[in-house]
Amino acid sequence: MTLKDHLVKVAMTYAAEKGLSLSRVSTIVFGDGKVLDRLQGSADLTTSRFEGAMLWFSNNWPADLEWPEGVTRPFSEAA
Repeated sequence: MTLKDHLVKVAMTYAAEKGLSLSRVSTIVFGDGKVLDRLQGSADLTTSRFEGAMLWFSNNWPADLEWPEGVTRPFSEAA
């Protein structure tokens, strides 16, 4: 599984839990509703955008939802 796959897996899990579309989650995280959809194809993103998105998900993850198995969860330096 690639890092892109990890990000999409986290985003899809979050979207399902919150009852949001993947497009809406993409808008919240990236300011662009098409980023996550493009990542499911052949698109790519920079390391800083990937890290920022994963940190956003970690910081906003529902307390009662298990983090997706097989995906390393980042923690902010303040944690």
